[in-house]
Amino acid sequence: MPTLGRAEELKGGIKLTMPAGVMSDDGLRFIVQMGVEWITTGGPGAPTYSPEGRVIQSRPDAPAPPWKEEQVRRIKDRVESFGLKVGNLMLHDFRDAILGRAGADKDIENVCESIRVAGRVGIPIVEYNWYALRAMEGYYKEPGRGGSLLAAHDYARSRDLPPLADVGQHSAADLWTRYERFLKAVVPVAERAGVRLAVHPNDPPPPRYRGVEQILGSVDGLKRVCEIVKSPANGITFDTGVTREMGYNVIENIQWFGRRDQINHVHFRNVVMKTPREMYVETFIDAGDNDMMACLRALHATGYPRLLHPDHVPQAPDDPASRGGWGYAVGQIKAMLRQLPA
Repeated sequence: MPTLGRAEELKGGIKLTMPAGVMSDDGLRFIVQMGVEWITTGGPGAPTYSPEGRVIQSRPDAPAPPWKEEQVRRIKDRVESFGLKVGNLMLHDFRDAILGRAGADKDIENVCESIRVAGRVGIPIVEYNWYALRAMEGYYKEPGRGGSLLAAHDYARSRDLPPLADVGQHSAADLWTRYERFLKAVVPVAERAGVRLAVHPNDPPPPRYRGVEQILGSVDGLKRVCEIVKSPANGITFDTGVTREMGYNVIENIQWFGRRDQINHVHFRNVVMKTPREMYVETFIDAGDNDMMACLRALHATGYPRLLHPDHVPQAPDDPASRGGWGYAVGQIKAMLRQLPA
């Protein structure tokens, strides 16, 4: 039997992190060059999305769930060989549990075992999405300053698209019933493993897409998650961009979730919101509706000690890896972090 183990709780101040992607030598060196100590990355078998928003494997040779201890240790050892630390792994696919299919029980068992493995290896945060179908087809590119490319969303592009035959239609009531069952099974396991779970809101957050309700496309939905199982192990990824896309006051909601100690990860980005949940543009961190310094102060005031992740950075046509966008966001955040009280 594998030895039991618990991940250590992250303590102290806010910790800047960056995505490691495929974890190439060049990519990991870039994070080191940025002066960032922590990384977030996909765990074994982490999913991605088809153009229509189906959950699919990010790699054709992705290992089947659940996570194995040697797989996660291999990721951790590689990251640490560059002097970096793994703070967050994205969970593998468990679509049968979300879609209410015959493999739901096995999916939940796999998630529980992967959480146990994360605890034994010392991964403090496991992030996941609750997507029956992600509303990908409302996205398009919009020009930004200096010829940059900004991601934008317009619900009019996807509002009337029909359901997908292999996914079907899923009501909010059905999705909530499945989600409550999932949380009541996995959160106690996370508590014992010392792992905090962080669900990301629906992004984009329109109310419905191809016959599938987007139940985490509102702050009310995220609050409901936190009320189903009231535990620090059951938390959210608080996304400053999505919160504004939804039409909510970001500061007030940092305070609500922060007071309950259920912000378990943060995506820190800015947007210009035009129509709540429907139309918005993702911008440079200093160019949107959010006062990002005020957001950071609000997080600090709650005592938030975990990871802060710049996200969805603009791209330049001659910079396909968005190195300039990542560097700009990291520099801005580092400057803001220095203004926080000790």
